[in-house]
Amino acid sequence: MNMSTRLGNAANPFRCGTVALLLCSLCTSVAHAQWAGASTQGNTGGLVIPYARVLPQGAMALSYGNYQEPQLGEHAVQQNFSLGLGLLPGLELFGRFANYTNDPAPGSIMVSGVRDLSANVKWVLPTPWTKWPSVAIGANDVAGGAVFFKSDYVVASQQVGPMDVSAGYAHGKSLSGEATFDGAFGGVAWRVGDTGLSLLAEHDGQQRHAGARWASAPLASLGGAQVVGSVQRSFGAVTPSGVDANATNLGLTLLLPLGGVESRAAAFVPGKDVALPEVDDKPAPGGMQPTDEDRLAALQKALVAVGLERVRVGQGQDVLGRLVVVEYENHRYAHNEVDALGLVFGLAAEMAPKGVQRVRAVALKEALPVFVASVGVDDYRAFLRGGPATAVRNSLVLDRAPQRSSANTHWLDAQPSAASLVRLEIKPELTYTMGTEVGVFDYSLAANVQGLVPLWRGARLYSSFVTPLDHSSNVEPGNVYDILLHRQGLKSLALQQSAWVGTQMVASVAAGRFYYDALGVQGEAALFMPGSDDLLRVRGAVYDRTPGGLFGGAKSLAGSYRHMLSPRMSLEAGAQSYGDGTVGPSVEWTQWFGDVSVQIYYRRGDAYQFAGLQLSFPLTPRQGMQPGVVSVAGPMQQAQGLRTMITTADQPANLVLPGAVRNLQLDTSQDVDLLNAGRMSQRYVQSQVLRMRQAFYLFAREQLP
Repeated sequence: MNMSTRLGNAANPFRCGTVALLLCSLCTSVAHAQWAGASTQGNTGGLVIPYARVLPQGAMALSYGNYQEPQLGEHAVQQNFSLGLGLLPGLELFGRFANYTNDPAPGSIMVSGVRDLSANVKWVLPTPWTKWPSVAIGANDVAGGAVFFKSDYVVASQQVGPMDVSAGYAHGKSLSGEATFDGAFGGVAWRVGDTGLSLLAEHDGQQRHAGARWASAPLASLGGAQVVGSVQRSFGAVTPSGVDANATNLGLTLLLPLGGVESRAAAFVPGKDVALPEVDDKPAPGGMQPTDEDRLAALQKALVAVGLERVRVGQGQDVLGRLVVVEYENHRYAHNEVDALGLVFGLAAEMAPKGVQRVRAVALKEALPVFVASVGVDDYRAFLRGGPATAVRNSLVLDRAPQRSSANTHWLDAQPSAASLVRLEIKPELTYTMGTEVGVFDYSLAANVQGLVPLWRGARLYSSFVTPLDHSSNVEPGNVYDILLHRQGLKSLALQQSAWVGTQMVASVAAGRFYYDALGVQGEAALFMPGSDDLLRVRGAVYDRTPGGLFGGAKSLAGSYRHMLSPRMSLEAGAQSYGDGTVGPSVEWTQWFGDVSVQIYYRRGDAYQFAGLQLSFPLTPRQGMQPGVVSVAGPMQQAQGLRTMITTADQPANLVLPGAVRNLQLDTSQDVDLLNAGRMSQRYVQSQVLRMRQAFYLFAREQLP
């Protein structure tokens, strides 16, 4: 009799009780359920089993624990890590790293045991009922060469008063044929009032578990994050050799809402001390009234005071009426261009001369117009005082700007205000590999100090100096991952020019020194599709020699089409000639949650296929350093991710090939530098008007007279 059958029969009373509780729950109304927690498998659930619930959309869960499945044997090190993301309503994706190992044999660098990266996915099925259980299907360890946790399952969950009841069936086998998550499973979680504490009992198909879990309330100091801790004990667990494997294990999870900036903006209410006077308030009689020039001068002074550069203000006229026109360049509010737009709209609407109908904002980058946005003055002033957002959204118009604002604008000053002469950006450079037979985490960390010197319209001098900070032993020269080691010195020095080509295309070209010792040219262009937010992208790089390092290649080319599925979601597909000489397709799905993006991608180069996940997030304050002669900031978007080779029958081993099939890397990104990291459409800006109002009260309200 095999282990799974013997343990399964011993647990029949426990499973029957769980199923009975589930059946009793079918006629009970459902209370609203908060997030359950992360199971040791790497999915939303109980101690070990999954529930028919998923992470909230836009939430990220980071978990660590020391539980190990007993069927995988005995190991000195038992570590379980997982990272989960709520990608869409009803859909979650978890990446799991299991490290169950013993020390290497004498004279070897290879560990024995299990060191495995796997991906888990779960989908809550749409159902027509509200009082019956929710149902989900899921898959653990969906692909890979070393499959230790492969399992497919269906689960139903119901909340019955203070109880969370779940039951389901799983089918799974490991690489060696042992049952992993297999058979009927179920569990009960009993919430202890509003304490955040729950008591749990479960059967996972092989053994029983009992434990407790505590979840904190959302912590404002951590951006609304929750801390979840658990303790559990297994019963009836044995290793394949028959050794008792019952153990007490601990787990810790941090649940982070990625889109918190937008939810906070939606809930923002200005305090009474910063409330604006009513729109129809009249000035005291007898005082001298400011002229139009006085109002424009005060507006320009306020815009400079909040940290905008190259500011010009003036008046104009179009078919919609009399305008206040503001030209500006923003580098201080680097998370998102809508913050700066909110400051311009708010200050200009409040300080506009009498009789002005609209505010037109012209956003520049290196003095090159990037977009023009306009809004009605009356609508926006009412909105700042708590009026409806709908009126502002209907009034707001955004166009990309291939030329400067109309020639009939009467400027207060012909010359714009000053801009920083040098901008420094300090960016961490981290290359790494994770979960290999020779290392848990091998890495090389460096600081990349990037210098930008604006020159003429659309032009700048770009430099990059890299200083290594730390690395693991396997990255030492001559060791297994020495290709990851950063090199100290001047990495890049180039002249870059950006310009509009016609009315629908913006292009950037940089020429100079790249990758320390290669001379070459990098370029990219984006063609905006008429009547659409979609765009066609072309990127390329050519060097006089094959540069060393991870992204080396004397010639690379990429072309793709980006389709905007929504203002915050895109699907981009194309083909690349990669730096390693291979050629093949590339597909990327990107979703924005506030100022954090999640990207899932697939790339193939000849016979090699890779899939991965990438997070991009700002590493600079929402309001950065006030501009001066020299200004310092962090990167607007720092991208870090993890990729894995997709194994096939011809290539069953998941090889670590750090330089193979890498996405084309340019020293600067037109998408980030000019196009707000891909968030540049009228629909997107209209969706951000609540954030724009919040930014005005946080950063510009004090500038009003």
